[in-house]
Amino acid sequence: MQEAHFRRLPVLRLPGKGFSLIEMMVVVAIIAILSAIAVPSYTYYTQQAKVSKALAHAQPLQLGIALCWQIEGQLNKCNQAGNKGIPGLPSPLPDELSDLSLTESAAVRLTLNSVSINNQPLQIELTPNATNTHLDWNIACSDYSEMRSVVQNCEQQVSY
Repeated sequence: MQEAHFRRLPVLRLPGKGFSLIEMMVVVAIIAILSAIAVPSYTYYTQQAKVSKALAHAQPLQLGIALCWQIEGQLNKCNQAGNKGIPGLPSPLPDELSDLSLTESAAVRLTLNSVSINNQPLQIELTPNATNTHLDWNIACSDYSEMRSVVQNCEQQVSY
């Protein structure tokens, strides 16, 4: 029987190829820190986009109230949807909203399904403020605080 002669090849070791455990831990820590900053910002901006989409449903009502006020001269005559040039409320409501209504003072109230603050749906109230020549709209929201609200130009806390 013939013996096979195998020659052992030398093992090549390449220095510096691969990562040490400490290097991997540093990378994971950096990713965790960046995620802790990015996720809340992303959530905030997506909520702002949902609020903007919901507020777009209030714009026809705001325009109708402004036109009614110019014709009638008083806001208390412009508080019913479907009358005096004010469009009717959409039925069914858009997916973003659980409530859309007009108040006695011709304010537009919205309750959002998709944005919640402290496990409560976000509520927004757009109140007309008549001047001599035009209407200004004051915005109140249920997430109003001194820091920031997901509703741009929110001026005060909603009072229901």
